[in-house]
Amino acid sequence: MSDTQQLWNDYAACWSAEPAHRVAALGAVAVDEVAYRDPGTEVATLSELAAYMADFAGAFPGHRFRIDEVLEHHDRSLARWSQLGEQGETASTGISTARHHTDGRLTDITGFFLPA
Repeated sequence: MSDTQQLWNDYAACWSAEPAHRVAALGAVAVDEVAYRDPGTEVATLSELAAYMADFAGAFPGHRFRIDEVLEHHDRSLARWSQLGEQGETASTGISTARHHTDGRLTDITGFFLPA
């Protein structure tokens, strides 16, 4: 597994992390000034992203993300993912792209939801 694949796996785990550990886990994979956007939101800091993740976890209890594929070059990567429900069933799929900081962490993330 590449370092970038592991980074995306660790990022995906932040979405379902215990609230007390989410900010620290997210800080290990993203910079403090991380920009994040998807069709429903746009945030500009680690704490705002952690709060958005907490709202997601509250709206979708027991759900988690699985990273299915990662492509990378230069300081950019693309991750194809699946949102899994409580029984492991696929609830949705999507693609996220990111720019990486010089230390490798995520600095600018954009998520896209694929049509069902």
